[in-house]
Amino acid sequence: MRQLRADARRNREQILRAAHLAFLDQGPDAPLDQIATGAGVGNATLYRHFPTRADLIGAVVVDNMAQVAALATEVLATEPSAGRALAAFAAGVVERRIVSMLPILGGHVAPDPAFQQARTRLLDALNALVEAARAEGALRGDVSAADLVMFLTVVTRPLPSVSPDLDDAVRARLLATLLNGLRPGGTTPLPGAPLDVELITADLTTANRDPAMISSTDSPPRLH
Repeated sequence: MRQLRADARRNREQILRAAHLAFLDQGPDAPLDQIATGAGVGNATLYRHFPTRADLIGAVVVDNMAQVAALATEVLATEPSAGRALAAFAAGVVERRIVSMLPILGGHVAPDPAFQQARTRLLDALNALVEAARAEGALRGDVSAADLVMFLTVVTRPLPSVSPDLDDAVRARLLATLLNGLRPGGTTPLPGAPLDVELITADLTTANRDPAMISSTDSPPRLH
């Protein structure tokens, strides 16, 4: 029984990884049979873990937020300074492309208790990182945790019709430029107010969407 539980846990993790990549590249309508194949499992196994497409999308977003929170906590605990932690966090999320999922999938995600709990843990971790970097003088004062996440989301999105090597090179230069712009010295004020996480959540989840736009996510998943 222990082995079965371990197998089930491993299958779920593989499905989430494959879904992350598929949704990142193809959006929320990525073929579910392709996700199952990428995870190395059968369609029945995918359905057993995630009976509907909405279930899978919601799980990917929650898992994604957990990864970002874990990385923020890890770098703040292990890097020699908060400024180094901020840079390591930014490099880590860009390399792993783990801050893009809510903006891509949010219109299909209901802010249920699992989502809210994951978001709270994420905000606690990000706020701790941002506040430490600001206190150290490594982060300008008009950048919020929500700003940081949205800026990094833009950096992680792939460029269409660009080779992977060029895409990586552009992303590296854009990240370096962003990190320079986040430092206090020699900067000009950012336009408007810092981004607000409540506004972003409302904008990116089904709480603020037309029900007709999301009704398809409540039906069983379709193979394409």
